[in-house]
Parts: sequence; structure tokens; C-alpha cells
Amino acid sequence: MDADVMPRHSGRHRTSARAEVEWLIDNADAYRAFVVAIRGARHRLWISQLAIDVDCVAYDVPAADGTAHSDDRPPVRVIDELLRAARRGVDVRLLVNASLLLDTAKPLREFFGAHDCRPGCVLVRGVSRFPQLLHAKMLIADEADAFLIGSPFANGYWDDRHHAPVDARRPVRELGGRPLHDLSVQLRGAAVRRAAQVFVELWNAAGDVEARDRSPLALPAGPSRTITTPAPVRVLCTAPVRSSPSRRRGRMEILPVLLDGIARARALIYIEHQYLSARPVIDALTAALSREPALEVLVVLNQNPDVTAYRGWQNRRLAEAGLFAHPRVGVFALWTAGRGGAAGPRPINQLFVHSKVVTVDDRWAMVGSANLDGVSLHSYGDDFTGVLGRSIFRGVRNFDVAAVLDAAAPDDSTASCVRNLRTRLWAEHLGGTPAAHRSRPPEGWVARWRALAARNVSGLNRFQVARRRAATFVLPYSIRPTPRAQLADVGVIFAPRELDLCFEPSWLEVRFSPNWVRNMFG
Repeated sequence: MDADVMPRHSGRHRTSARAEVEWLIDNADAYRAFVVAIRGARHRLWISQLAIDVDCVAYDVPAADGTAHSDDRPPVRVIDELLRAARRGVDVRLLVNASLLLDTAKPLREFFGAHDCRPGCVLVRGVSRFPQLLHAKMLIADEADAFLIGSPFANGYWDDRHHAPVDARRPVRELGGRPLHDLSVQLRGAAVRRAAQVFVELWNAAGDVEARDRSPLALPAGPSRTITTPAPVRVLCTAPVRSSPSRRRGRMEILPVLLDGIARARALIYIEHQYLSARPVIDALTAALSREPALEVLVVLNQNPDVTAYRGWQNRRLAEAGLFAHPRVGVFALWTAGRGGAAGPRPINQLFVHSKVVTVDDRWAMVGSANLDGVSLHSYGDDFTGVLGRSIFRGVRNFDVAAVLDAAAPDDSTASCVRNLRTRLWAEHLGGTPAAHRSRPPEGWVARWRALAARNVSGLNRFQVARRRAATFVLPYSIRPTPRAQLADVGVIFAPRELDLCFEPSWLEVRFSPNWVRNMFG
């Protein structure tokens, strides 16, 4: 099984004189970039997050003196880095959920209130819009950098590019201890100001406000001239109805742009997402395949999502649309296997996909916090099948954000940036180097992925998993409910003496999401 990890290299691309994009694949690299930006901020740090846990730590980050990271360096708490920034005079503003489902605003206020910090330097606001959530995850440092962040600041979401099946740095409480794949993006240039505009609107509309914090936030002064030409990088937002006095109907910017991107596809659509249940997206994929006889669609999904209703929803939608059986569609899942002991079984685990990526023809890409589900795009009620669920949750929509790259030509720098994203992701999932995945093989992309997945099944049956380190690999997606049944469904002969399955959810966990419920209310 060839799953060698590519060497680390810069993923930054200048897409125009006004914009830069850097892909931060997996959260170890993302946290390093966040910490560097926090330490470098001189005026302001604005963060919106699903959750910021006080105990959230970043591993293997650079030392405070700027020297390179080291695997044996102790972790740092994200909140301590924010406290240091506040003590040197940086305006730190944290926007998080403060609702029945999830509230980290209170412990954040308690932490900063208990530490010596210049009054007014750290302000915390909460979004209380039950059952809707603040899901837009951003970090804005001065006017220089904006990050669209993949994961909440919670310890169970940390992982590096090796994706070890078991890692003490990932608590079992979140995601059953599964390794996690995610993606963040760092923006510079004109896109930073647009991200800041989104933050200002969210901040000013927040309902849970400290007594000392009553004045509205203003966007810092920017360029006086208006940019009229289409930007290669756009920042889009979704927000529920009555999200602000000026947004009585909310916002729904992400879905129409996503559907337009899919409609323009001619050769390849690549999707890796936490969920895929939105009916408009499934319909758009089906229409694109019918319209374009050469189009191929590759999808990477979770077989056991953290919210278990999604497993049934996405399986039903993909089956009803005929996408599981379509000859030009491939649906896959990510797995990882470790080295194991000299005589012990090899650990094997599902790799939880938390990234939200859609690329089209290596010319167009959407990355951000929005899942391909109703609650991120238009209406949570549309995900339900029953009349009651569709009625109760009609119009329920989270706050989400996404960056869209749109190349004017197939050979310009924006297209190169999109291609760089796709090939780097494929190098991690399939092995080899990014360059090996640039050109379409004669048999086509779907056939290539299917052949690699079949080879991985055969390799597991021969117990030929690379023993040097953890190895990420793809297997065919299965609609079976449990990891053990999924492995059997795709042809893996499970031998307990050879393979140690690290994630085996119970009947209740498969059907009710108790860990997710506990995390929300705990």
C-alpha cells in the first residue's frame, strides 16, 4: 500500500497583486500559522468560532523567539497566546456561541476576568440563536491576515499529517478519538477586508454582550478607492433570517455560488466534506453529469458522521440520485493504519473528514466552514424526510463563511492555486507527490481511484500495510452502519490477530450521537 506522506512545503500562491492564499492542510500546520499570527499581531485580533475551549492546546508550534517547531517542545494553550497579545495592548475580540446547545462564552469570560489584563483589551460576545449556531470560524490579525478555520478550538480536533490511528493528544471524548483530516485557508490582500466586514456584522449583531462592551465595532479604515474588477478570491457568508437589523432576510450567498460552480464543470468535480445531504447540491451534481458526458465526480465522505442522522440522509440522497452506481462517480472514505508491535496486531481506524472542499476543473474552489447540508446553506428542514422535521426546522440556518477562488483562465495563477490544493490533498490520501496527480490518466480519475482502493483492500488482506509509520489510504465508501461491517462490505477480511480496529461504536452511538450531545450540553 503506497501511502507515503509528501514533504512539507509552502502552499502559498499569489493569485493577484491584491490577494494571497495559503492552504493549511491538517490542524498541526494550521495551529502553527494561527500562533504565529497571534504573536505577530500589533493592533487587533478578531476571532469567531463555534467553540473556544480554555484548555485547547497547540502542539509543535514555533518557540516564542521564532525558532522552528520541534516535536519535543511542550504544547501551548491558545488562550494563553491570546492573553499575552492582550497584555501587550492588542484589541482581542472573541465571538463564540452562547446558546442552549453550546456555550463557551462564560468560561472564556471567567478566564480573562481572573487574569491580570488591561480592561477592555479582551471582549467576549456570544451568539444566542438556538437552534442556530455560529459556525463561521475565522481569525483576523490586524489588516494583514485572515484565516478561515476548519475546526473549533477543541483538543479532540487536533491532528497532524501522519494521522496515527491512536494518539494521546486526541481525547476520546470528541469523535471517539478518531484521527481527523481538516483544511484551513490563510488569506491576504483584498479578501482580508471582506472577512473583516463579515466579522464586524456578526459582532454587532451578537446578543450576549458584557456590560462594559456596548459600543458597536467599526471596520478599520481601508483603501479609499473601490475595486470594481472581479476578485479572484471572494469571501461569502450565510446567516439566518433577522441576523441583524439590516439583514431581516439573513444571507444566503454560499449556495448560489456553489451551484454556479458545479454548473460550470466540464471535466472533474472533487468533493471532500464532513456531510453531503443538501438536496440542491445532489440535484446539481446529477444535472452536471447528465449535461457533460466526460465529467467525472470524486467524493470523499465520513461513513460515521458525528451527528448520526447524516449517515442516513447522505446515503439515501446518493442512492436515490443514482450516484453510488454511476460509472463516472466514485465515493470513498479515508482510513489510516499504524505500525503496530513486532508481534501485535496493526491498529486501523477511520479517518474523520472535517474539511469542506469543492474544486471544479482545477479552476474553481470553495473552502470554508459551510458543510454541504441544509443548515449551512439554506434550510435545515430541507435535510429531513418527515413532515414534522421539515416543518420544525424550516428556515433554520447557521452563520457560515466560505472563500471562493475563481480563475479567469485555465493557466493563470488562481488556477494554479486550485490545482495545488487538489493535488496536495490527493497526495496525502493516495500517496506519491502532488505532481503525480496533476494530469488525468488514460483510464480516467474515477477508475484510478477505484483501482487504488481495490489495491488497498488487497493489501489489508495480505497484511501489507507500510510498517514505517501511520499510513493514510482510501477505501470504497460503504453504507453499512459500523466500521467492522464497512470493512467487510468492501472486501477486507478482518483478522483480529492482524488488525486492531480502534473505533467500534455501539448500537446507541451509531444511531443517537451520544458523544456529540454530551459535548454540546457538557
